[in-house]
Amino acid sequence: MSKLSQFYSNKVIVITGAGSGIGLALAECLAKSGAHLALCDIDKPALDSATQHFATTYPHSTILKAELDVAQKERWAPFLSDVYEKFGYIDMLVNNAGIEGSSRPVWATDDQTLERVMNVNFYGMVHGSKAVLPYLVKRDWSALVNVSSIFGLIGPPNTADYAASKFAIRGYTEALHAELSMIYPQVQVHLVHPGGINTHITRSKQSQRFKSTFLTTPPSALANVIARSVMHNNARIVYGNQSTLVKIAARLLPLSWLSFMISKEMLKLDMTEDYHKDHPGLSSEK
Repeated sequence: MSKLSQFYSNKVIVITGAGSGIGLALAECLAKSGAHLALCDIDKPALDSATQHFATTYPHSTILKAELDVAQKERWAPFLSDVYEKFGYIDMLVNNAGIEGSSRPVWATDDQTLERVMNVNFYGMVHGSKAVLPYLVKRDWSALVNVSSIFGLIGPPNTADYAASKFAIRGYTEALHAELSMIYPQVQVHLVHPGGINTHITRSKQSQRFKSTFLTTPPSALANVIARSVMHNNARIVYGNQSTLVKIAARLLPLSWLSFMISKEMLKLDMTEDYHKDHPGLSSEK
């Protein structure tokens, strides 16, 4: 039996955004290690396909599934209540669900897009974290894993809405880590900053060149790193294409240098259609 199997066997783990990408890869890794899974996603066909695969491939793991929009606060309590009723306990929640931003600059991004990105990426994590804490503190060991991004370390052009949500996850999780350590140290809190992971999060026309250039690391590789990092209680997890470089640059470079270097790289992607002085978003005439 592998170390991961020894550690995760019979643990009950909730994963959001489990129908594809990082969530799906992590569910696969943990099911293979003997965990029982409660999987949710807003994409019902993808979730159905994933759970059918797990039920066939890993019959030793019990799977519960739920179609869930994590931004809907009122849906969290019934969902976790169902998980608790089925399994009798909850050991771990992975707040992974997220959506991309507009892939446009601030002046070209409408308020509705910004609000939706914050509601899903940030408030979805907040709702999940607060709703699961009463279950986690009952356990002798438990873990909360919140997925940010390397764009929670730096703010490149055309990512203001997405980076804002991921920086917010970072601040919230770091504060929660400090708070829980004072009264429930057995509840581990982990902050994940994925680099360029090859997922389907980038769907807009504006982001496709970015995807082909930077999103190259397989989700399965990150999933394995997350599983092992939780096992070893590594609170901050940074992994994926260019993640190490970004982490070092964010710590060491002055903001002016960092902005110059990032902007230079982004210009290569030819995502500058909104960069003209007569853009309506920069005009005082509305």
